[in-house]
Amino acid sequence: MKKFKITEGVFVASVIFVLVSFVSMNKSNGQDSGGTTTVRYIPDLATIFPNPERGWHNRRDVDGRGGNDDRDFSDVKEAGHTLVHSYLRLDDFKETDIIPQSYLDDMQEALDAIRAHGLKIILRPTHVWSEVPSVPESRILKHIEQLNAVISKNADVVSHLEVGYLGKWGEWHSGLYTDLDNRADGDTRYRIVKKILDTTLETMPIAMRYPMHIREILDELPVPEGSEPLTQVQRDRIGHHSDCFLYNENDRGTYARLNVWFGNQTLEQQKQYTFDMITSYGGNKIVGGETCSPQIERIDDTQNDMAEANWTEINIDFWKDAIEMWKKIELPASGNDPAESEFDRISRKFGYRLRLIDATFPVSASAGDSFAFKANLSNDGYASVIKKRPIYLVFDNGKDRYNIELTNIDVRKWVSGPALISQQALKLPKNMKPGKYKLALWLPDAAATLQSRPEYAVRFANKDVWDFNNGYNLLTNSVIIK
Repeated sequence: MKKFKITEGVFVASVIFVLVSFVSMNKSNGQDSGGTTTVRYIPDLATIFPNPERGWHNRRDVDGRGGNDDRDFSDVKEAGHTLVHSYLRLDDFKETDIIPQSYLDDMQEALDAIRAHGLKIILRPTHVWSEVPSVPESRILKHIEQLNAVISKNADVVSHLEVGYLGKWGEWHSGLYTDLDNRADGDTRYRIVKKILDTTLETMPIAMRYPMHIREILDELPVPEGSEPLTQVQRDRIGHHSDCFLYNENDRGTYARLNVWFGNQTLEQQKQYTFDMITSYGGNKIVGGETCSPQIERIDDTQNDMAEANWTEINIDFWKDAIEMWKKIELPASGNDPAESEFDRISRKFGYRLRLIDATFPVSASAGDSFAFKANLSNDGYASVIKKRPIYLVFDNGKDRYNIELTNIDVRKWVSGPALISQQALKLPKNMKPGKYKLALWLPDAAATLQSRPEYAVRFANKDVWDFNNGYNLLTNSVIIK
Protein backbone atom coordinates (compact mmCIF):
# COMPACT_ATOMS: atom_id res chain seq x y z
CA MET A 1 0.00 0.00 0.00
CA LYS A 2 1.31 3.36 -0.98
CA LYS A 3 1.86 5.75 1.94
CA PHE A 4 1.37 9.52 1.86
CA LYS A 5 3.39 11.86 4.01
CA ILE A 6 1.39 14.70 5.57
CA THR A 7 3.44 17.70 6.45
CA GLU A 8 2.67 19.85 9.52
CA GLY A 9 1.51 22.74 7.33
CA VAL A 10 -0.85 20.56 5.32
CA PHE A 11 -2.30 19.06 8.53
CA VAL A 12 -2.98 22.48 10.05
CA ALA A 13 -4.55 23.74 6.84
CA SER A 14 -6.78 20.67 6.68
CA VAL A 15 -7.99 21.17 10.24
CA ILE A 16 -8.73 24.84 9.58
CA PHE A 17 -10.68 23.89 6.43
CA VAL A 18 -12.84 21.41 8.37
CA LEU A 19 -13.53 23.92 11.15
CA VAL A 20 -14.44 26.70 8.71
CA SER A 21 -16.75 24.34 6.85
CA PHE A 22 -18.49 23.36 10.12
CA VAL A 23 -18.99 26.97 11.19
CA SER A 24 -20.23 27.89 7.73
CA MET A 25 -22.90 25.17 7.80
CA ASN A 26 -24.10 26.28 11.22
CA LYS A 27 -24.36 29.88 10.03
CA SER A 28 -26.35 28.94 6.95
CA ASN A 29 -28.97 26.92 8.80
CA GLY A 30 -28.94 29.25 11.84
CA GLN A 31 -28.72 26.47 14.43
CA ASP A 32 -25.99 26.06 17.02
CA SER A 33 -24.87 22.92 18.79
CA GLY A 34 -26.91 23.86 21.86
CA GLY A 35 -30.23 23.59 19.99
CA THR A 36 -30.81 27.32 19.46
CA THR A 37 -31.66 28.67 16.02
CA THR A 38 -31.56 32.15 14.52
CA VAL A 39 -34.05 32.60 11.70
CA ARG A 40 -33.85 35.50 9.26
CA TYR A 41 -37.12 36.64 7.71
CA ILE A 42 -37.83 37.79 4.17
CA PRO A 43 -38.84 41.47 4.11
CA ASP A 44 -41.91 42.69 2.28
CA LEU A 45 -40.99 46.22 1.33
CA ALA A 46 -43.72 46.89 -1.22
CA THR A 47 -47.08 45.39 -0.22
CA ILE A 48 -49.75 47.75 1.08
CA PHE A 49 -51.86 46.05 3.74
CA PRO A 50 -54.16 47.25 6.54
CA ASN A 51 -53.08 47.58 10.15
CA PRO A 52 -55.16 48.91 13.04
CA GLU A 53 -55.07 52.56 14.20
CA ARG A 54 -53.09 53.88 11.23
CA GLY A 55 -53.50 54.84 7.58
CA TRP A 56 -56.13 56.67 5.55
CA HIS A 57 -59.35 57.57 7.31
CA ASN A 58 -62.76 57.85 5.63
CA ARG A 59 -65.02 60.72 6.61
CA ARG A 60 -68.48 59.67 7.77
CA ASP A 61 -71.13 61.35 9.91
CA VAL A 62 -72.22 58.76 12.46
CA ASP A 63 -74.44 60.81 14.78
CA GLY A 64 -77.70 60.05 12.96
CA ARG A 65 -77.58 63.01 10.56
CA GLY A 66 -76.62 60.79 7.62
CA GLY A 67 -79.56 58.38 7.93
CA ASN A 68 -79.16 54.60 7.97
CA ASP A 69 -76.23 54.71 5.52
CA ASP A 70 -73.91 55.96 8.25
CA ARG A 71 -74.00 52.53 9.88
CA ASP A 72 -72.64 50.65 6.85
CA PHE A 73 -68.84 50.72 6.67
CA SER A 74 -68.34 47.92 4.16
CA ASP A 75 -66.79 50.37 1.67
CA VAL A 76 -64.15 51.31 4.24
CA LYS A 77 -63.23 47.65 4.74
CA GLU A 78 -63.19 47.00 0.99
CA ALA A 79 -60.75 49.90 0.52
CA GLY A 80 -58.37 48.28 3.01
CA HIS A 81 -58.75 51.11 5.54
CA THR A 82 -59.11 50.67 9.30
CA LEU A 83 -60.16 54.18 10.40
CA VAL A 84 -63.28 56.33 10.16
CA HIS A 85 -63.43 60.02 11.14
CA SER A 86 -66.65 61.60 12.31
CA TYR A 87 -67.79 64.94 13.63
CA LEU A 88 -70.23 64.85 16.52
CA ARG A 89 -72.59 67.66 15.50
CA LEU A 90 -74.01 69.45 18.54
CA ASP A 91 -75.70 72.28 16.61
CA ASP A 92 -79.11 71.52 18.11
CA PHE A 93 -77.84 71.73 21.68
CA LYS A 94 -76.20 75.17 21.72
CA GLU A 95 -78.97 76.49 23.96
CA THR A 96 -79.32 73.59 26.36
CA ASP A 97 -77.07 71.92 28.92
CA ILE A 98 -78.62 68.49 28.35
CA ILE A 99 -77.87 66.35 25.31
CA PRO A 100 -80.94 64.19 24.62
CA GLN A 101 -80.69 60.49 25.31
CA SER A 102 -81.77 59.81 21.73
CA TYR A 103 -78.57 61.47 20.46
CA LEU A 104 -76.42 59.43 22.84
CA ASP A 105 -78.26 56.27 21.75
CA ASP A 106 -77.46 57.10 18.12
CA MET A 107 -73.80 57.45 19.08
CA GLN A 108 -73.89 54.04 20.74
CA GLU A 109 -75.42 52.43 17.65
CA ALA A 110 -72.70 53.97 15.47
CA LEU A 111 -69.92 52.74 17.76
CA ASP A 112 -71.48 49.27 17.81
CA ALA A 113 -71.39 49.29 13.99
CA ILE A 114 -67.75 50.38 14.00
CA ARG A 115 -66.94 47.43 16.27
CA ALA A 116 -68.96 45.00 14.13
CA HIS A 117 -66.96 46.03 11.03
CA GLY A 118 -63.59 45.64 12.76
CA LEU A 119 -62.73 49.35 12.53
CA LYS A 120 -61.84 52.23 14.84
CA ILE A 121 -63.12 55.79 14.84
CA ILE A 122 -61.72 59.29 15.35
CA LEU A 123 -64.25 61.70 16.88
CA ARG A 124 -64.46 65.50 16.96
CA PRO A 125 -67.37 67.27 18.70
CA THR A 126 -68.42 70.65 17.32
CA HIS A 127 -71.24 73.01 18.25
CA VAL A 128 -71.34 74.76 14.87
CA TRP A 129 -70.34 74.16 11.29
CA SER A 130 -69.25 77.25 9.39
CA GLU A 131 -70.73 79.98 11.58
CA VAL A 132 -68.98 81.58 14.56
CA PRO A 133 -69.82 79.78 17.84
CA SER A 134 -70.63 81.40 21.17
CA VAL A 135 -71.43 78.47 23.48
CA PRO A 136 -70.43 79.32 27.08
CA GLU A 137 -67.75 77.35 28.92
CA SER A 138 -70.16 75.96 31.52
CA ARG A 139 -72.30 74.35 28.82
CA ILE A 140 -69.28 72.97 26.97
CA LEU A 141 -68.06 71.28 30.15
CA LYS A 142 -71.46 69.67 30.72
CA HIS A 143 -71.58 68.41 27.13
CA ILE A 144 -68.07 66.98 27.46
CA GLU A 145 -69.13 64.96 30.48
CA GLN A 146 -72.20 63.52 28.73
CA LEU A 147 -70.46 62.63 25.46
CA ASN A 148 -67.41 61.18 27.15
CA ALA A 149 -69.51 58.81 29.23
CA VAL A 150 -70.46 57.10 25.96
CA ILE A 151 -66.98 57.45 24.46
CA SER A 152 -65.28 55.94 27.51
CA LYS A 153 -67.72 53.04 27.50
CA ASN A 154 -66.64 52.37 23.90
CA ALA A 155 -62.97 53.27 24.23
CA ASP A 156 -61.97 49.97 22.65
CA VAL A 157 -63.06 51.23 19.20
CA VAL A 158 -62.20 54.93 19.55
CA SER A 159 -58.77 55.47 18.01
CA HIS A 160 -58.41 58.97 19.45
CA LEU A 161 -60.29 62.20 20.07
CA GLU A 162 -59.79 65.54 18.39
CA VAL A 163 -60.46 68.12 21.10
CA GLY A 164 -63.10 70.08 19.16
CA TYR A 165 -65.91 72.15 20.74
CA LEU A 166 -64.29 75.56 20.11
CA GLY A 167 -64.42 77.50 16.83
CA LYS A 168 -65.76 76.70 13.39
CA TRP A 169 -65.78 72.95 12.72
CA GLY A 170 -64.33 72.52 16.23
CA GLU A 171 -60.95 73.72 14.90
CA TRP A 172 -60.19 76.27 17.62
CA HIS A 173 -60.34 79.35 15.39
CA SER A 174 -62.97 82.02 14.66
CA GLY A 175 -65.04 81.99 17.80
CA LEU A 176 -65.36 82.37 21.54
CA TYR A 177 -62.30 81.35 23.63
CA THR A 178 -60.02 80.71 20.62
CA ASP A 179 -57.78 83.83 20.44
CA LEU A 180 -54.25 83.27 21.64
CA ASP A 181 -53.81 86.94 22.47
CA ASN A 182 -56.41 86.60 25.25
CA ARG A 183 -54.65 85.40 28.40
CA ALA A 184 -57.89 85.06 30.38
CA ASP A 185 -59.39 82.72 27.76
CA GLY A 186 -56.37 80.50 28.24
CA ASP A 187 -57.86 79.40 31.56
CA THR A 188 -61.03 78.30 29.76
CA ARG A 189 -59.02 76.42 27.17
CA TYR A 190 -57.11 74.67 29.95
CA ARG A 191 -60.29 73.64 31.76
CA ILE A 192 -61.82 72.25 28.55
CA VAL A 193 -58.76 70.14 27.76
CA LYS A 194 -58.48 69.01 31.39
CA LYS A 195 -62.14 68.01 31.45
CA ILE A 196 -61.70 65.91 28.29
CA LEU A 197 -58.64 64.20 29.77
CA ASP A 198 -60.33 63.61 33.13
CA THR A 199 -63.48 62.06 31.60
CA THR A 200 -61.76 59.65 29.22
CA LEU A 201 -59.51 56.68 29.84
CA GLU A 202 -55.81 57.37 30.30
CA THR A 203 -55.13 55.16 27.27
CA MET A 204 -57.03 57.56 24.97
CA PRO A 205 -54.85 59.93 22.87
CA ILE A 206 -56.25 63.37 22.07
CA ALA A 207 -55.25 65.76 19.29
CA MET A 208 -55.32 69.57 19.24
CA ARG A 209 -55.43 71.71 16.12
CA TYR A 210 -52.78 74.38 16.77
CA PRO A 211 -49.32 73.79 18.24
CA MET A 212 -49.34 77.13 20.07
CA HIS A 213 -52.53 76.15 21.90
CA ILE A 214 -50.71 72.96 22.90
CA ARG A 215 -47.69 74.93 24.06
CA GLU A 216 -49.89 77.28 26.06
CA ILE A 217 -51.43 74.40 28.01
CA LEU A 218 -48.33 72.23 28.38
CA ASP A 219 -45.63 74.83 28.96
CA GLU A 220 -46.81 78.40 29.47
CA LEU A 221 -50.10 78.67 31.34
CA PRO A 222 -50.12 78.56 35.15
CA VAL A 223 -52.68 76.06 36.40
CA PRO A 224 -55.93 78.05 36.76
CA GLU A 225 -57.23 78.53 40.28
CA GLY A 226 -59.48 75.67 41.26
CA SER A 227 -57.98 73.30 38.68
CA GLU A 228 -55.51 70.46 39.08
CA PRO A 229 -52.28 70.24 37.05
CA LEU A 230 -52.09 67.77 34.20
CA THR A 231 -50.54 64.48 35.18
CA GLN A 232 -47.56 63.26 33.17
CA VAL A 233 -49.75 60.61 31.59
CA GLN A 234 -52.22 63.30 30.52
CA ARG A 235 -49.45 65.45 29.08
CA ASP A 236 -48.20 62.49 27.08
CA ARG A 237 -51.66 61.94 25.61
CA ILE A 238 -51.80 65.30 23.81
CA GLY A 239 -50.94 65.23 20.10
CA HIS A 240 -51.74 67.31 17.03
CA HIS A 241 -54.08 67.32 14.02
CA SER A 242 -53.09 69.52 11.09
CA ASP A 243 -56.11 70.35 8.94
CA CYS A 244 -54.33 72.34 6.22
CA PHE A 245 -51.35 70.06 5.66
CA LEU A 246 -48.91 71.37 2.99
CA TYR A 247 -51.21 74.30 2.11
CA ASN A 248 -48.39 76.90 2.12
CA GLU A 249 -45.25 77.72 4.10
CA ASN A 250 -47.21 77.99 7.37
CA ASP A 251 -49.97 75.50 6.46
CA ARG A 252 -52.61 78.23 6.48
CA GLY A 253 -51.86 79.39 9.99
CA THR A 254 -51.08 76.04 11.59
CA TYR A 255 -47.55 77.22 12.32
CA ALA A 256 -48.09 80.97 12.31
CA ARG A 257 -50.38 81.93 15.15
CA LEU A 258 -49.83 85.64 15.70
CA ASN A 259 -50.26 87.93 18.73
CA VAL A 260 -49.62 85.15 21.23
CA TRP A 261 -49.99 86.34 24.85
CA PHE A 262 -46.92 84.42 26.05
CA GLY A 263 -44.70 85.78 23.26
CA ASN A 264 -44.70 85.42 19.51
CA GLN A 265 -42.53 82.76 17.88
CA THR A 266 -41.25 82.54 14.34
CA LEU A 267 -42.55 80.01 11.87
CA GLU A 268 -39.42 77.91 12.37
CA GLN A 269 -39.77 78.02 16.16
CA GLN A 270 -43.41 76.93 15.99
CA LYS A 271 -42.56 74.04 13.68
CA GLN A 272 -39.66 72.92 15.83
CA TYR A 273 -41.82 73.05 18.95
CA THR A 274 -44.30 70.74 17.22
CA PHE A 275 -41.66 68.21 16.19
CA ASP A 276 -40.10 68.22 19.68
CA MET A 277 -43.46 67.91 21.42
CA ILE A 278 -44.47 64.95 19.27
CA THR A 279 -41.48 62.92 20.49
CA SER A 280 -41.20 64.43 23.98
CA TYR A 281 -41.94 61.26 25.96
CA GLY A 282 -39.78 58.93 23.92
CA GLY A 283 -42.45 57.55 21.62
CA ASN A 284 -44.62 59.36 19.10
CA LYS A 285 -47.82 61.19 19.95
CA ILE A 286 -50.81 61.00 17.62
CA VAL A 287 -50.53 63.19 14.50
CA GLY A 288 -53.22 63.27 11.84
CA GLY A 289 -55.50 65.60 9.90
CA GLU A 290 -56.17 66.48 6.29
CA THR A 291 -55.18 68.72 3.41
CA CYS A 292 -57.43 71.66 2.54
CA SER A 293 -58.64 73.37 -0.62
CA PRO A 294 -58.02 75.29 -2.80
CA GLN A 295 -54.28 74.58 -2.90
CA ILE A 296 -51.38 72.45 -1.76
CA GLU A 297 -48.24 74.45 -2.48
CA ARG A 298 -45.77 72.24 -0.63
CA ILE A 299 -46.54 68.86 -2.15
CA ASP A 300 -42.81 68.25 -2.71
CA ASP A 301 -42.38 68.35 1.09
CA THR A 302 -44.78 65.46 1.70
CA GLN A 303 -42.27 62.77 2.65
CA ASN A 304 -40.06 65.06 4.72
CA ASP A 305 -42.95 66.54 6.71
CA MET A 306 -44.72 63.22 7.29
CA ALA A 307 -41.49 61.68 8.57
CA GLU A 308 -40.49 64.73 10.62
CA ALA A 309 -43.88 65.04 12.31
CA ASN A 310 -44.47 61.26 12.54
CA TRP A 311 -47.83 61.15 10.78
CA THR A 312 -50.17 58.28 11.66
CA GLU A 313 -53.35 59.01 9.68
CA ILE A 314 -54.98 61.43 7.21
CA ASN A 315 -58.30 62.04 5.46
CA ILE A 316 -58.64 60.31 2.07
CA ASP A 317 -61.92 62.07 1.25
CA PHE A 318 -60.63 65.65 1.46
CA TRP A 319 -59.02 67.38 -0.33
CA LYS A 320 -59.58 65.14 -3.40
CA ASP A 321 -57.21 67.14 -5.64
CA ALA A 322 -54.33 66.54 -3.22
CA ILE A 323 -55.05 62.80 -3.22
CA GLU A 324 -55.00 62.77 -7.03
CA MET A 325 -51.69 64.66 -7.10
CA TRP A 326 -50.11 62.08 -4.78
CA LYS A 327 -51.32 59.32 -7.09
CA LYS A 328 -49.66 60.94 -10.12
CA ILE A 329 -46.26 61.62 -8.52
CA GLU A 330 -43.75 58.81 -9.13
CA LEU A 331 -41.00 58.46 -6.52
CA PRO A 332 -37.69 56.68 -7.15
CA ALA A 333 -36.46 53.83 -4.98
CA SER A 334 -34.79 55.12 -1.82
CA GLY A 335 -33.36 53.10 1.06
CA ASN A 336 -35.89 50.37 1.84
CA ASP A 337 -38.58 52.07 -0.24
CA PRO A 338 -39.21 50.72 -3.76
CA ALA A 339 -40.00 52.93 -6.76
CA GLU A 340 -43.70 53.73 -6.43
CA SER A 341 -46.29 56.50 -6.49
CA GLU A 342 -46.30 58.97 -3.64
CA PHE A 343 -49.79 57.73 -2.76
CA ASP A 344 -48.50 54.18 -2.36
CA ARG A 345 -45.53 55.28 -0.29
CA ILE A 346 -47.81 57.23 2.05
CA SER A 347 -50.17 54.25 2.25
CA ARG A 348 -47.34 51.92 3.30
CA LYS A 349 -45.55 54.21 5.73
CA PHE A 350 -48.38 55.89 7.67
CA GLY A 351 -47.87 55.26 11.37
CA TYR A 352 -45.95 52.06 12.10
CA ARG A 353 -44.74 49.40 9.65
CA LEU A 354 -42.99 46.75 11.71
CA ARG A 355 -40.69 44.25 10.00
CA LEU A 356 -38.97 41.21 11.46
CA ILE A 357 -35.27 40.94 10.70
CA ASP A 358 -34.39 37.85 12.74
CA ALA A 359 -35.35 35.92 15.86
CA THR A 360 -33.33 33.59 18.07
CA PHE A 361 -34.94 30.78 20.09
CA PRO A 362 -34.50 27.10 21.05
CA VAL A 363 -35.64 24.43 18.60
CA SER A 364 -36.82 22.31 21.52
CA ALA A 365 -37.63 22.75 25.19
CA SER A 366 -39.33 21.00 28.07
CA ALA A 367 -42.64 22.02 29.59
CA GLY A 368 -42.06 24.05 32.74
CA ASP A 369 -38.54 25.06 31.72
CA SER A 370 -37.13 28.40 30.64
CA PHE A 371 -37.40 29.43 26.97
CA ALA A 372 -34.96 32.10 25.77
CA PHE A 373 -36.15 34.43 23.02
CA LYS A 374 -34.90 37.59 21.34
CA ALA A 375 -35.57 39.35 18.05
CA ASN A 376 -34.45 42.24 15.88
CA LEU A 377 -37.02 44.31 14.03
CA SER A 378 -37.26 47.48 12.00
CA ASN A 379 -39.99 50.09 11.95
CA ASP A 380 -40.18 51.32 8.35
CA GLY A 381 -43.10 53.67 9.05
CA TYR A 382 -43.30 57.37 9.88
CA ALA A 383 -44.32 56.82 13.52
CA SER A 384 -44.60 54.25 16.27
CA VAL A 385 -47.63 52.40 17.56
CA ILE A 386 -49.47 55.18 19.42
CA LYS A 387 -51.47 53.21 21.99
CA LYS A 388 -50.28 50.58 24.43
CA ARG A 389 -50.37 47.08 23.03
CA PRO A 390 -49.21 43.78 24.58
CA ILE A 391 -46.89 41.38 22.78
CA TYR A 392 -47.06 37.62 23.22
CA LEU A 393 -44.98 34.63 22.16
CA VAL A 394 -47.51 32.06 20.97
CA PHE A 395 -47.12 28.26 20.96
CA ASP A 396 -49.85 26.68 18.81
CA ASN A 397 -50.17 23.00 17.86
CA GLY A 398 -53.57 23.36 16.20
CA LYS A 399 -55.46 22.11 19.25
CA ASP A 400 -53.70 23.79 22.15
CA ARG A 401 -52.49 27.38 22.21
CA TYR A 402 -50.32 29.00 24.86
CA ASN A 403 -49.87 32.78 24.89
CA ILE A 404 -46.89 33.95 26.97
CA GLU A 405 -46.62 37.71 27.39
CA LEU A 406 -43.21 39.32 26.86
CA THR A 407 -42.28 41.74 29.64
CA ASN A 408 -40.62 45.13 29.84
CA ILE A 409 -41.51 45.99 26.25
CA ASP A 410 -43.37 49.18 25.30
CA VAL A 411 -44.12 48.92 21.59
CA ARG A 412 -44.93 52.67 21.59
CA LYS A 413 -41.18 53.26 21.92
CA TRP A 414 -40.47 51.42 18.65
CA VAL A 415 -40.06 54.64 16.67
CA SER A 416 -38.84 54.69 13.05
CA GLY A 417 -35.66 52.65 12.61
CA PRO A 418 -34.26 49.62 14.47
CA ALA A 419 -36.32 47.97 17.21
CA LEU A 420 -35.30 45.24 19.61
CA ILE A 421 -36.90 42.54 21.68
CA SER A 422 -34.09 42.01 24.16
CA GLN A 423 -33.36 38.59 25.61
CA GLN A 424 -36.46 37.15 27.28
CA ALA A 425 -36.22 34.21 29.67
CA LEU A 426 -39.78 32.93 29.50
CA LYS A 427 -41.21 30.25 31.74
CA LEU A 428 -43.12 27.61 29.79
CA PRO A 429 -46.34 26.31 31.38
CA LYS A 430 -45.86 23.02 33.21
CA ASN A 431 -49.02 21.61 31.63
CA MET A 432 -47.89 22.11 27.99
CA LYS A 433 -48.63 19.00 26.02
CA PRO A 434 -45.60 17.45 24.29
CA GLY A 435 -45.32 17.68 20.52
CA LYS A 436 -44.60 20.04 17.64
CA TYR A 437 -45.77 23.64 17.83
CA LYS A 438 -45.89 26.69 15.63
CA LEU A 439 -44.13 29.65 17.26
CA ALA A 440 -45.46 33.15 16.59
CA LEU A 441 -45.44 36.78 17.77
CA TRP A 442 -48.86 38.22 18.54
CA LEU A 443 -49.62 41.92 19.08
CA PRO A 444 -53.36 42.04 19.76
CA ASP A 445 -55.40 45.04 20.83
CA ALA A 446 -54.99 45.98 24.48
CA ALA A 447 -58.78 45.84 25.02
CA ALA A 448 -60.02 42.45 26.22
CA THR A 449 -63.13 42.92 24.06
CA LEU A 450 -61.02 42.93 20.88
CA GLN A 451 -58.09 40.62 21.66
CA SER A 452 -59.63 37.59 20.00
CA ARG A 453 -60.27 39.46 16.73
CA PRO A 454 -57.40 39.14 14.20
CA GLU A 455 -58.30 42.36 12.35
CA TYR A 456 -57.27 44.32 15.45
CA ALA A 457 -53.82 42.66 15.68
CA VAL A 458 -50.59 44.03 14.17
CA ARG A 459 -49.27 42.47 10.98
CA PHE A 460 -45.52 42.51 10.23
CA ALA A 461 -44.09 43.54 6.85
CA ASN A 462 -42.62 40.14 5.98
CA LYS A 463 -43.40 37.47 3.41
CA ASP A 464 -44.97 34.19 4.54
CA VAL A 465 -45.33 35.36 8.14
CA TRP A 466 -48.86 36.72 8.63
CA ASP A 467 -51.54 34.25 9.73
CA PHE A 468 -54.78 36.04 8.92
CA ASN A 469 -57.05 33.59 10.75
CA ASN A 470 -55.13 33.78 14.03
CA GLY A 471 -53.87 37.36 13.78
CA TYR A 472 -50.28 36.46 14.60
CA ASN A 473 -46.91 36.53 12.85
CA LEU A 474 -45.37 33.10 12.31
CA LEU A 475 -41.75 32.64 13.40
CA THR A 476 -41.38 28.92 12.69
CA ASN A 477 -43.56 25.88 12.03
CA SER A 478 -41.57 23.62 14.33
CA VAL A 479 -40.61 23.97 17.97
CA ILE A 480 -40.59 20.68 19.87
CA ILE A 481 -41.95 20.64 23.42
CA LYS A 482 -40.93 17.59 25.44
